[in-house]
Amino acid sequence: MTGFQFLGRLFEKLERMQTIFCVAALGAIVVVLSLEILLRQFLGINLQWALDLSALLMVWICFIGASMVYRRKGHIGIEVLVKLFPEGLQKMLNVVMYLLIGAGFVVLMIRAGSLMLVQRGQEIVSLGISRSFLSFPVVLGTALMLVTSVYLILEELLRSGDPTAHFKKSGEEGHDESY
Repeated sequence: MTGFQFLGRLFEKLERMQTIFCVAALGAIVVVLSLEILLRQFLGINLQWALDLSALLMVWICFIGASMVYRRKGHIGIEVLVKLFPEGLQKMLNVVMYLLIGAGFVVLMIRAGSLMLVQRGQEIVSLGISRSFLSFPVVLGTALMLVTSVYLILEELLRSGDPTAHFKKSGEEGHDESY
């Protein structure tokens, strides 16, 4: 097994964990908000922490989910233009694109890390936790997307001449879902 294949399998396991986390967090949001609505409506009890917890979990879901979408190349792109060029130039354009996107992730990660440091001394009162828990998923999600950028660059450089080769995984039909 090559290092690239190992990295691919590592990404698959990581994506399974991310999916489990996102599904559990979304389930928690549904349960907590439903409970809060029912208690408020029928018993007049207001759960102060329910909205804060739901917002916090939504931030986590968004950035962890975004890294999964990026890994699957589900982001918005204009591949139609790139496909007009010869294959060698397509590879170069894709590598440059992933490098630029990766640079953007580095900037975002640094900015979010700075925000985490500022928020470290602040508290989400209703939850009793640091506000930095709101910024950490941005750092984590962009770090995951940065690693994905490296993976996508390697995938682009190591891909064979078959333009659909990188879509074929474990016996699946090769298909391109881009528009």
